[in-house]
Amino acid sequence: MAKSENISTNAIDQVSQNIDNSFLCVYINNFVKKFRNYNKDEYIVTISGIKKFIPKDDKNFNWLIEQLKENNFNIEFKGDEESINEIDINCNNITKNTSINFKYQIHYLPTIVELSSKTDIHLVAIIITKIVAQIISKLKTLYKAIVLDLDETLWTGTLSEDGIENIIANMNSKKAIPFIQFMNFVKVLGAELGIFIAISSRNDYKIVEALIDKLDIYIFPLKNQIDCIIANNNDKSENIRIISEQLSILPNSIVFIDDNQIVRDEVKKKWKEIFVPEWENHTDLVTMLIAGCIFEREGLSINSQNRRKQNKMIQTERIQNSMPKLNIKIFNDDQHSESIKLYSKSNQFKFSLNDDNFNDEAESLYFELIRENGENLGICSALTFSRINNFLHINNWAISCRYFEIGLEEFILLYLQKIAYQNKIFFDHAHTEYNQKVREMIAKYSDAFKENHKKCTIEINLTKATLYTFNKNTNLSII
Repeated sequence: MAKSENISTNAIDQVSQNIDNSFLCVYINNFVKKFRNYNKDEYIVTISGIKKFIPKDDKNFNWLIEQLKENNFNIEFKGDEESINEIDINCNNITKNTSINFKYQIHYLPTIVELSSKTDIHLVAIIITKIVAQIISKLKTLYKAIVLDLDETLWTGTLSEDGIENIIANMNSKKAIPFIQFMNFVKVLGAELGIFIAISSRNDYKIVEALIDKLDIYIFPLKNQIDCIIANNNDKSENIRIISEQLSILPNSIVFIDDNQIVRDEVKKKWKEIFVPEWENHTDLVTMLIAGCIFEREGLSINSQNRRKQNKMIQTERIQNSMPKLNIKIFNDDQHSESIKLYSKSNQFKFSLNDDNFNDEAESLYFELIRENGENLGICSALTFSRINNFLHINNWAISCRYFEIGLEEFILLYLQKIAYQNKIFFDHAHTEYNQKVREMIAKYSDAFKENHKKCTIEINLTKATLYTFNKNTNLSII
């Protein structure tokens, strides 16, 4: 990909007027600005140790600092060290008067040097992008899935024209090397970071399935790694909607990869919030995803690695039984720490916008799902509430996207009835584009939920009839 071409959206065009590095444009527009859709707080990020290494009169570097400032990340430098191997970071949220501190390790300097050489971004600028990305990833997971085309994206050739045997022959030739390398990259994203891997292809599903079954894992590394395959003649934008529903994620958390410009344009027109990279070869595509910090995570997590496996098991259980028999452990969250993590990362089921500003009397709980064999499926929900006079005030309630509609919503509503001690229950509530699952639950149990005229508070009326309905629609139990 030429460094000054192939970024075609209006937003990128507008900010690219004063810069010729499209990799940095991707980082700002599709990572930093995307974060700002969820979080408007202002941050001062103090970076210690690299002040002497800052380049002078570097256009790309200066543009990066300016763009970060425009997006409420004010970068400050201190310290005159002659050499460094780790960088102290202080991130002060001046909107909420909170701060986080961490160290950024630069032991793997050759990796950063390699990325700098590929992107023409100064080494220190790359370090800064990674530091800010670490801060963002601590607060929000922006991209959860990668949706991939097949023909000329994952394999070389066109299945409907070339047929199964020719595609296999192509994948055993030297021209398949960049395709295989790209698939290995995607495979690691799925296995190590828990990124969902999905296919959207204009082909016959049975033929696609037959070809993948015949392809050896060494020439098709994504074999047995794909979470969802949609193959038909629909527009790709419609298939993305289906995939997002099957994976229980929002479309805006998807990266869509397709070699066809017409298809890319169609998806971008329909789903403006989806990241659709412009690319010409797989090497530059991977570089763009890395330099743009698109799949940045704050660290490795066993829970993240298990996410895709757990999601498949839950989906299977939903098909076999919409109310799987699972156990729940409930924990006091004295510092609200686990609850805040879930609130900040939840998209589809979260009652209010109050992620972390609770009064001194507020209590938080979090819930873990446990299989009957003892397997811990991780934190599934969090709840923050206050007891005020004669009612229970719910500050926020969130559910992880993996665990919708398995009886968890009903279980927690029944639990609220127990801890309310016959007092009234009120929820803080904010209508947003990101809490569709809350609206669906309220609509499903419309006889139980009553909004006030401002629609910022909801009362729940737990009659014998509603309690009976909730009990009938859950098979979860406390251990």
